[in-house]
Amino acid sequence: MDPAKETKTSALPAYIKRLEDAIGKENVKTSEFERLLYSHDLAPLPKEAQLAFKNIPDVVVRPRSTEDVQKIVKIAADEGVPITPRGSSTWGLGGSIPAFGGILIDMSGGMNKILKIDNENLYVTAEAGATWKQVYEACLSKGLLLGSYPSSFPSATLAGWISTGGIGIGTYKYGSAGDNIRNLEVVMPDGDIINTGFDEVCANSSGYNLNWLMVGAEGTLGVITKVTFKLVPAPETMRPLSYAFNDLVSMGPALTEVCRSRVEPLHISFGDGRHYELLRKAGKHAPEVGSMLSFMLEGDADVVKHEEQVIDKIMENQGAKKMPDDVAIHEWEERCYEYRSREIGMGAIPGEVVVPLRAFSAMASATYDLMEEMKMEGAVIGIMADRNTVMFMPYYLFDSESLLKSVVSLSFNKKYSDLAFEHGGRPLGFGMFFASNLKTIRGNSVKYIKAIKNAIDQKGIMNPGKLIETVTRQGIHVAPSLFEIGMDALAIAKKILPRDQEVDEKAAEYQVEKAEKEKKGPMR
Repeated sequence: MDPAKETKTSALPAYIKRLEDAIGKENVKTSEFERLLYSHDLAPLPKEAQLAFKNIPDVVVRPRSTEDVQKIVKIAADEGVPITPRGSSTWGLGGSIPAFGGILIDMSGGMNKILKIDNENLYVTAEAGATWKQVYEACLSKGLLLGSYPSSFPSATLAGWISTGGIGIGTYKYGSAGDNIRNLEVVMPDGDIINTGFDEVCANSSGYNLNWLMVGAEGTLGVITKVTFKLVPAPETMRPLSYAFNDLVSMGPALTEVCRSRVEPLHISFGDGRHYELLRKAGKHAPEVGSMLSFMLEGDADVVKHEEQVIDKIMENQGAKKMPDDVAIHEWEERCYEYRSREIGMGAIPGEVVVPLRAFSAMASATYDLMEEMKMEGAVIGIMADRNTVMFMPYYLFDSESLLKSVVSLSFNKKYSDLAFEHGGRPLGFGMFFASNLKTIRGNSVKYIKAIKNAIDQKGIMNPGKLIETVTRQGIHVAPSLFEIGMDALAIAKKILPRDQEVDEKAAEYQVEKAEKEKKGPMR
């Protein structure tokens, strides 16, 4: 199927009726209101985007079983209708919104059950639409630890983070989204149901590793329906630590020394003073620091105590101030709410890049220069993905009600990607908006990536217009060179526009509204 070829209106009743017969009319949604709910993800998207992409699905389906998903995929293959798998859409690059309408499969409603926690063989199996928090807490209640999960784990679904190849909480010690997978159940584009690994043992052997084929595929190769993760015994103790620095740039040497020691924290994160200032403007409790570096230690009590002593010594030698326990505990409890400052009523778009640790200070400094150059109000947060990989996640606030601001602000991510390349790193994720980056990042290997996609998804129905290349609803293939020109033009426009100044105004309005609500008391 040519993904740019839109589904004919006259064909809609035929395949929608087939869907209703296959999985039940109550699980097939066609109202305009419900379809509109699925036309965007974490990032705000101006309605004018419909000129380039058909972001509103023609129909939303909510399967209750793997067999339901199989029926949906077979109908889509028969009819030549595009499929967009979706979890909670806590990502912001357009990977889980349609590019060409068609069928959107909502996995978060009817396929969110934990199926088995096996204490003897140390694994958990759950449906793809279950949240990471749901699975994490269920395992912990059984004395088992799921090593890593996304920062959006209260709402993010299992298959969603796997499909983005994510980096998150616990990645430093236990690995990324794919490292803890034992097995996946996947419905392939032809309707076949496969298992990519094994529940009780690792999949490492000769032969192509199908687990990793699905990790980071952004739903372009199949629909993940079940996931089996390996687990470890729960730790005896967990100990959060936080240290204040004068600024983010000066944090580099201390962070490097920790990562070059034998200490192995569960998680390492950082935030700059601007981040905490924006939180305070949103009425949140936040320390007044130039920047802060935080750790979560876990394991046997004696080991944790030793690691804390080592980190304390490094931080002291590097001029950092150890923060009180209540600050460290609060930082850990807030680990999943990095963008609370949005509550003042602003739009926020995060950037995500990785660079080698040696470039930490230079990248931090360059980030501030870029934000100043583009007249943006924002902050810098991030984590350590492993001992040599820093993930920077700057975010900026803007007036999302302004079409012009919404469009030109997208250019920041492209310019920030350029900075990552200059410092030996790369951007993370492609989705719909940055699929043209694939060639820039992967080079000559792109032809093999496309060959895999075309071989597995021969009718081109699986999440078309994502990851591999950006294609508009008019059939225009956005080449990397065209993408570069367009984004550079938007960046020039952003630099010409007046500085973003809405944050203080919105914060003041937010505080007044909040005070008025508190005066009125709870609704009865």
